[in-house]
Amino acid sequence: MHYMEAFSAITTEEAEFNYAREHDQHLSLQERMRHPHQAMRQADADELVKAVVKEVNGHIKQKHWKLVPRSEVPEDSEVIPSVWSMRRKRDITTNAITKYKSRLNLHGGKQTFGVNYFETYAPVVTWFAIRLMLIAALLFTLFLRQIDFVQAYPQAPIEQDMFMELPQGIETVHGSSKDHVLQLLSNLYGQKQAGRVWNSYLVDKLEEIGFKPSLVDDCVFYRDNVIFIVYVDDGIFICPDDDKISQAISDIKNVGLDIEDQGNPADYVGVNIRRQKDGTIELTQRALTDQIIEDCGLNDTSYTKPVPAKVSLHLHAFKDSVPFSEKEFGFSYRSATGKLNYLSQTSRPDIMYATHQIAKYSSDPRREHGEAIIYLVRYLKKTRDLGLKFKPDSTYGFECYCDADFSGNWLKFLAHLDPGTAKSRSGWVVFYAKCPIIWASKLQTQVALSTTEAEYIAMSSALRDVIPVMELLKEMRELGHPVICTEPTVYCKVFEDNSGALELARLPKLRPRTKLINVCYHHFREHVRNGLIKVLHVSTDDQTADVLTKPLAQNIFTKHRPAICGA
Repeated sequence: MHYMEAFSAITTEEAEFNYAREHDQHLSLQERMRHPHQAMRQADADELVKAVVKEVNGHIKQKHWKLVPRSEVPEDSEVIPSVWSMRRKRDITTNAITKYKSRLNLHGGKQTFGVNYFETYAPVVTWFAIRLMLIAALLFTLFLRQIDFVQAYPQAPIEQDMFMELPQGIETVHGSSKDHVLQLLSNLYGQKQAGRVWNSYLVDKLEEIGFKPSLVDDCVFYRDNVIFIVYVDDGIFICPDDDKISQAISDIKNVGLDIEDQGNPADYVGVNIRRQKDGTIELTQRALTDQIIEDCGLNDTSYTKPVPAKVSLHLHAFKDSVPFSEKEFGFSYRSATGKLNYLSQTSRPDIMYATHQIAKYSSDPRREHGEAIIYLVRYLKKTRDLGLKFKPDSTYGFECYCDADFSGNWLKFLAHLDPGTAKSRSGWVVFYAKCPIIWASKLQTQVALSTTEAEYIAMSSALRDVIPVMELLKEMRELGHPVICTEPTVYCKVFEDNSGALELARLPKLRPRTKLINVCYHHFREHVRNGLIKVLHVSTDDQTADVLTKPLAQNIFTKHRPAICGA
């Protein structure tokens, strides 16, 4: 097994010549590695060991580090521990194991701010941009191609001198392994700043071959009529000419980036993308849905639910109830909530309201909150194959439906325990060519004093999502990329006096009950005055965003679900 560059006084030519022999002598994987790590206790540990060998050999081949005596480490430099991360990679649709993966990481938790890291933020492409590009590909018959950057982070050089302890299970013949450390030469995984360093390096390389980053989304790039979007190390090309995509891929390889051409998008950031024979695109996460069902112990039950939340129950803090017990329910509340949250944000807008209600009480869950998770998962079991379906219709353009539930959770007898019950809930969904690209269900941050105020706050919050999409579409059109519409039509649900919310959006009137509305909620009025946004009335029966503000009866919920899921 070949592990790392040997510490030796031989010349570079000699080191390359003796590469295989020297590494077999210097380092070896020890049997003791099977015991400390949980993964090594699994029945398929041998496969994980092979993955460990492959991982370290990959680093050695690319010269991502070198072995140095600990005595040569500068006194003001920290030696950071290394940690292994091992997992089984599964097929996104069948959940079958497709690959065993072991990743060697620097223990970022041991880094010190101001000493070996500073800035850490790294952008990723927004989900609305991903969905927008997929819809555009259908509308204008564009080619799609997915690529993966192989061992992405270490392709970038290290930002500053860093030293790491030898990986667990590795030793050297140059005396005790405790007397040697690894000096990192590349941007190894696990560093707090690793994502930012990789992103900066990637952007520099893309600009070198003529790609220009979007001014709206940092991870959307343009070159002629080619669009490239990237989420960390997963990228998608969109272009009317497949040869230009091939040329872009070739150019990326020529600037020294190691990538794998994966063909048509199939599994992107945990979402299965499937192009149907009828020309539609489906985005599903069946494997994640099945995992949630299994985690909650509902694999063997046939008892399901037709809606994601009880109509008769609005969740609140339940301070007088029994605390949630992992032993009683058989699953981790936070783990289940995290998975449900990702599912609801990426491919299942129909469960957004129920998930947000559950997530709200993650810090102090009670038995009723655990029962709400079970109820939601029973609904997922009934609809496990459901997801987003994109069948764009160019006659619909760009639309947004927004709604609010005014103090829907208000409970007078609990107000002293849970003041949040007085807050209203906003819900909105944004469509492009009749396909959903953004949706949200959020508790308003301040207490609204009227239905008009609650509805106006919901409209304002929705337009904070709408305006960046407008800017991205405008940018694409100016660069010559085909778009069907840059002018959104915003529908706002109207109850009794809620014509006041519509009027307030169009006219700068101040009335006794509306002059108190925070100025930050008026940010979109200029767009309305300039005719870029039209605010119109929609009937209650046609208010799609109703799904995102409250639990609905089965007949109403199933009526709106096809629209919000794009089916």
